Amino acid sequence: MNDNASRSARRAAVDIDDIVEVEATGSPARRGATALRFSRRLISLSVAGALSVSALFAFAFVARGAGFDAADDVAVPAAAASAAEEAFGDRSEEVSRSVVRSHLSDAIADDAAKERESALAESNESAAEAETETTAAERESLMSADLVLVAKQSKKLKAEAEAAQKLLETAAAAAVGLSINDLSAQDIENLTTEGGSMPVKSNYRIGASFGATGTWARYHTGQDFPAPVGTPIYAAASGVVLSSTAGSWAGTNVVIQHSSGATLYAHMSRKVVSPGDTVKVGQLIGYVGVTGRSFGAHLHFEYYPDGTTPGDIYSASNPVTWLKSLGVSVR
Repeated sequence: MNDNASRSARRAAVDIDDIVEVEATGSPARRGATALRFSRRLISLSVAGALSVSALFAFAFVARGAGFDAADDVAVPAAAASAAEEAFGDRSEEVSRSVVRSHLSDAIADDAAKERESALAESNESAAEAETETTAAERESLMSADLVLVAKQSKKLKAEAEAAQKLLETAAAAAVGLSINDLSAQDIENLTTEGGSMPVKSNYRIGASFGATGTWARYHTGQDFPAPVGTPIYAAASGVVLSSTAGSWAGTNVVIQHSSGATLYAHMSRKVVSPGDTVKVGQLIGYVGVTGRSFGAHLHFEYYPDGTTPGDIYSASNPVTWLKSLGVSVR
C-alpha cells in the first residue's frame, strides 16, 4: 500500500516538471498555450495534494491494522502533514474560552438563585411578622372581650368570695372549740386543713412562668404545668369553690377561695367539684385538658390576692411565690 502511494506522488511530480515556463509576452497563440499549460499546472498541484492526503490516511489505516507503534520513525509527506496540521490544529484556546463562558454562566445563575432565595426569605419574614402582629392583635381583642364578661361577673364573684370568707372564719372558730351549727364535721375538716399542695403531682413538667411574653395577649398571667389529658388536678390549699370565671380563654375551670386569696385552674377536661363545695388541701378537683384557648394539654394555674376578681387576669400575682409561702417547692 505504501509503494502505490509513493508511485502516485512521483507521477504527479513528473507531470509538474514537464511543464515549461513561458514568457508573459508573445503571440496570442503562444499566450493561449501558456494559459493552457498554467491550468494544467493548477490541476496537477490539486491532484498532488489530494493524493498526498489520501496517502496519509491510507498509511494511518494500514499502520493501525498492522499494529505499528505510533512512536515509530515514519516519513510523512510534507503536503499531507501540512493539511493535517491545518485541519486538526490546536484548539485549546477556543476550548478555554468555552470553559470560561460555561463557568461565567454558572456563576451568574448561582447569583440569580441566591437573589431569589434572599427575596423569598425577606418575603417570608415579612409575612411571619405580619402574621405575628395580626395574631397578637386578635389575641388582645379576644382577651378584651373576655375581660368585659369578667367585669360583668365581678359583683357575683365578690359576693361569693365574701360568703366563703365567713365559712372559713366559722370553721376556724369551730376548730378552737366554738359551737358551730352551720358546718358539718367534714366541712370543718376541709376548711381547717393547713399547708399547701402542688396542683399536679405526677406526669407533668414546668411550663411557661408568670410574666413570660410571646404567645399571650400581653404577658403570661400564671404558671403552666404541661401534662397528658386526664392528669389529676388537686386543690393547692383548703377553701370554698366559687363560680368558674366567665372568661372563655380558661375553658372548663375551677376557682377556689382560700383564706389568703383565690386560685384558678384553667383548661380542664373535666371538673369534679361545684360552687359552694368545701375542699381540703390536696383534694381532687378535676383533670388536665385543652379546653379554652390552649395550645396543648396543660394546667394553667393562677393566683389572685384578696380584693381582686378571679379571671381579671392582669390583677393576678405570681402563683409560684404564693405556693412557696405555703411551703410548696415547685419543681
